[in-house]
Amino acid sequence: MNRKNESFVYRALKDQRGQMLPVMALMLTGILGMAALSIDLGRAYVGSRELQASTNAAALAGAQSLPNSTAATAAANAYSSASGDLNANANLPNVSMVVGYPKFECLAALTGQGEACVAPSNANAIQVQQQSVMPMFFSRIFGKNSLTLTATSTASMRGAAPSPYNVAIIVDTTLSMSAQDDNCGATQITCALNGVQVLLNSLSPCAWSVATCTVTNGFAANSVDRVALFTFPNVTVGTAAIDSSCTTPIPNPNGTNGYLNNRSFGNYVMEPTPPWSGVPTGAPYSFPTAGASTYAPPSSPTSTPTYQLTGFFSDYRASDTASVLNTGSALVKAAGGKTNCGSVVPPNYDGDIGTYFAGALYAAQSALIAEQAANPGSQNVIILLGDGNADSPQSITTNGATVYPMPSPATNSGTYPSYKNQCGQAVTAAQYATSKGTRVYAVAYGSLTSGCTTDTSPTTTPCLTLQAIASAPANFYSDYLQSGSGSTCYSAAQPTTNLSQIFTEIAADLTVSRLIPNGTN
Repeated sequence: MNRKNESFVYRALKDQRGQMLPVMALMLTGILGMAALSIDLGRAYVGSRELQASTNAAALAGAQSLPNSTAATAAANAYSSASGDLNANANLPNVSMVVGYPKFECLAALTGQGEACVAPSNANAIQVQQQSVMPMFFSRIFGKNSLTLTATSTASMRGAAPSPYNVAIIVDTTLSMSAQDDNCGATQITCALNGVQVLLNSLSPCAWSVATCTVTNGFAANSVDRVALFTFPNVTVGTAAIDSSCTTPIPNPNGTNGYLNNRSFGNYVMEPTPPWSGVPTGAPYSFPTAGASTYAPPSSPTSTPTYQLTGFFSDYRASDTASVLNTGSALVKAAGGKTNCGSVVPPNYDGDIGTYFAGALYAAQSALIAEQAANPGSQNVIILLGDGNADSPQSITTNGATVYPMPSPATNSGTYPSYKNQCGQAVTAAQYATSKGTRVYAVAYGSLTSGCTTDTSPTTTPCLTLQAIASAPANFYSDYLQSGSGSTCYSAAQPTTNLSQIFTEIAADLTVSRLIPNGTN
């Protein structure tokens, strides 16, 4: 019996007859399952990364176009992976923007950093969400015909490190800037310079990775953002440096220290003999060549008029991470950043000269072109602050003497240089700068809805002039709340009315869009 059993077992083990198809069928199921896992899910993983990358690109493109919501939507769609768009990919079929996206958001975390939610989008961030319906191959045998991939990305309007900037700040120093601004709590010129200090605290003098900027004569090695101060009216070359030499402010005619803040303005003549000690000497307006590639007044004669008070310095802070201004900088001193130190003031004989700023815009643009040539890859910016009311007389007679604030070659032609259509000339000068790639910001300070009396064809107003000077509606700001101005000059795109906050927002705007975590509040 045992032998029979052994013989049976032996024969069964040795017998090779039979079919392997049932076994192979079972094994094939496992093999196909592994193929579905490795091939289909592998394709899905690669596709999801590609979809996320294109979603990031779409969000960044859209954010860079804010605050224009229409342009931002178009840019986000253009950089999506949908068929025919810039990031369309053969590996990503059936891509579409999810309904309700792009979505615009006003995030408090960004407003606290100076990124205001401005019109027309009233947002400072954009969120993009795309989906791709990816067909499956091997997974079909398990009833899985497709897989829907989704990617979401959020980008802030600004905040990333930008290209280096050359910044020309043009400050109105006409006599009206000596008036008190009770809303700000100081004279208008002081309030304006406080805003300039805010800007200097936000820009980058040198790379963030450098512990201390290496500075020589006001210039940091490997500088990032370089800033120069310009003014109108002209001062003389020989007295321009007074604004950064810590001199004593103009005495008040009532006997107290401070600026002339209790006098009427217009063509009021400051006491001509002697001029105030330690104050720059005003000069008739000069007319730099429109389109020049440099602006550098000669050092002599010292009576030569100039709009430029400082060079393009990068020593305003000791490093990119420094939280205070460098009070040894001529730029910082001129901007009022050093305690018990004079700063930019209305020059002597200002009342004779009136207001004209087309020349200052051409001077700043020419200086920026030269600075950009010396620093390839940098971007140019002009920031003009004033009331916008250009009204300098051709001539004025006082104390038996005739003064010519607008000397030859100025004509009555109405085109630059001219004592006619002065506001229109400023708009033309700013638009020229914009056409050359310069970003122009206009900050209206007490601008009125009447004025620009030399502009008769076509007529305009100081408020409209500054709006037209800005490169874009979002580049126009207005502080209309200072005491006594009666200004109703509003900025629909930028409702901020505090000068310090205005310069905070301009500094934030001098950056580019950046990705932020989804869910940021």
